Amino acid sequence: MKTYKTSFVLIALILSTSLFGQSYNNFYGNIVNLSSFDTINNNLMEFESLGVKEHGSVSAYNTLNWLINKYSSYGYTNIEIDTFNFSNSDGYNLIVTKQGTLYPNTYLIVDGHYDTQTGTGTNDNGSGVSIILEIARLLQNVSTEYSIKFINFGGEEVGLVGSSFYVNNNVIPNNMDIKLLFNIDEVGGVNGMTNNTVVCERDESTPIAANAASADFTDTLATLVSLYSNLLTEISYAYSSDYMPFQNNNNIITGLFEKNQSPYTHSSLDNLANLDVNYVYEIAKASIGVSLYFAVAYPLITDIKKEKEFDLSIYPNPAKDLVYIDLGNLTLENTSLKLINIVGETIIEKRVNQQLELLKLASIPSGIYTLVVTSSSFQITEKIVH
Repeated sequence: MKTYKTSFVLIALILSTSLFGQSYNNFYGNIVNLSSFDTINNNLMEFESLGVKEHGSVSAYNTLNWLINKYSSYGYTNIEIDTFNFSNSDGYNLIVTKQGTLYPNTYLIVDGHYDTQTGTGTNDNGSGVSIILEIARLLQNVSTEYSIKFINFGGEEVGLVGSSFYVNNNVIPNNMDIKLLFNIDEVGGVNGMTNNTVVCERDESTPIAANAASADFTDTLATLVSLYSNLLTEISYAYSSDYMPFQNNNNIITGLFEKNQSPYTHSSLDNLANLDVNYVYEIAKASIGVSLYFAVAYPLITDIKKEKEFDLSIYPNPAKDLVYIDLGNLTLENTSLKLINIVGETIIEKRVNQQLELLKLASIPSGIYTLVVTSSSFQITEKIVH
């Protein structure tokens, strides 16, 4: 829906892989490298073929069903439709949830609108839709500590109606715990121009309670873009897209937007021929790395033989006052322990200092806990009964 952006931006050229404390993660990089140019291009072509997706139109409804079929084909089953009414016509938000392992009730929201105005909206916002689908495709079988909600909003082009409805009817009454809202809107660039920079958007509006956190997350976003794509970054302000109702609710927001702003949005010329598919692909790679990082993805060791190689043992289990963790063959460097309760709260967290670690349980309530052993290259989880 964006129609105006000033050229006054803070340029953030990311020159180091360790800026702001982030560094390249090989596990994340391997998943990013699975992203497919052809899949992105096909999604854009299919989105365009669905026609003009104005609020309340048959094309918008057909696009909703197209999205449902996409997520279902990736293996998602937690798919919800949020119906709202505007100007005597129904609109629909699509919410797809991937459950986190340690913090199932805290969410990274990856969102972008699918409705269009006047034209097919292949850039605004088929580009964002195609990227969100690619993130969802590649993360479906990846373990993440935090839950992820992939949300395709309707009614953006008529005044952020779908996202406002979702915040007012889901986020606020359910006191939803949102770690971060990551918005992807109009990231196709302009065909024939040099599209090598993406704008990272932060909260600079009132209310200001989440502004500092948004700035920190957006700095991290810019660093991650540089680590997992070939793009440069600029920092600017968030405006006129589906993150704003969340911003008004003091949720932490960030987002991506094209640097070369298309002159074709909201017209019949917003089509595949007038955007840069390679640019969309680079932003997709960046966004996959960003989502992996913010959702805290990790390689889960499920091969029993491999786990036995580490010779990890926990005793006694069930435990009363004390539990011993023998780390066996695990290296101690960059290894830590967490004890998580059934609602995802961290009860105990410590760096590993010795091969045999002791956890004192006498002061915590009885119940079932998850012990998480984490290093820089893997994560092992075990149940402890106390």
